Amino acid sequence: MKLELKNLYKEFKVRNFFQIEKKSVLEDINLTLDDGDILGLLGRNGAGKTTLLKIILGLIHPSQGSVVFTDKKDPQFGFTSANPRSFYWRISCRENLTFFGKMLGLTNKEIDESINQLSDILGISDILDKSFMLLSSGQMQCINIARSLLKKPDLLLLDEPTTSLDFESSKKIINTTREYLMENKIPAIWCSHDYLELNRVSNKFGLLKDKKFIFNDSEIFKFHQKAINYEFEILNTDLEKIKFKLDVVITKSYNSNYFFTVSDKDLDLDEILKLLTKNDIKIVSLEKNFNHFEDFIL
Repeated sequence: MKLELKNLYKEFKVRNFFQIEKKSVLEDINLTLDDGDILGLLGRNGAGKTTLLKIILGLIHPSQGSVVFTDKKDPQFGFTSANPRSFYWRISCRENLTFFGKMLGLTNKEIDESINQLSDILGISDILDKSFMLLSSGQMQCINIARSLLKKPDLLLLDEPTTSLDFESSKKIINTTREYLMENKIPAIWCSHDYLELNRVSNKFGLLKDKKFIFNDSEIFKFHQKAINYEFEILNTDLEKIKFKLDVVITKSYNSNYFFTVSDKDLDLDEILKLLTKNDIKIVSLEKNFNHFEDFIL
């Protein structure tokens, strides 16, 4: 299936004392997405990412422009956000998925087959019969992803799906979802304000800034790829190992862990990650270096 956004504009009416004013959120958005494409959509909070997804889903109408689905008259959508409140917390994960499967019009057999397949892919077999309220944030998000894939979608939309997750949980969500999308050639739009996340999952990139959509801007995305723009957290036992491999600057220590940045402006983030993995150095966390990162990009 092919998705096309043509000259999309969106305005909201805002009441200001005794007047109603129009607030522009999106302007002249154009985008084409083919089968198997995963678009990483970058933008700070409030940039309009969620509004754009809602327009594609048909939940709100654009003020101008059109959303066109080629080869599909009535496409099936999958949608995932970081919000678990739409689940029933006192029943099991399996019961939750069964309920939502019935809402999607699936038969009992189709629901069972889909749950079994997705539990293997997402590694959730051991939590299916647990009450949803007993799950960790990472486990909840795995169930959230499973729900969005229950009825194999023609298009998957993800609105910051790894928000508030730790590094390992985020990594699992990213890897398993990306693998599923690629194997099934399902197009997707993955929204985030974290380039590192998008760099792992996407084959196309876009930026929402000042109401506009910038597609694959080389200067912006090359900047994101540089390791100097990130701060790494590692275990104190790995500090000496990293000093022998890289020229690093220790920025702080906390709970016996060390935080560092790299000095070489030419090193790509992928190079650093591969080096750390090769030398069995665990990354506890990875954050953008906010000293200059946000102002330049967003």
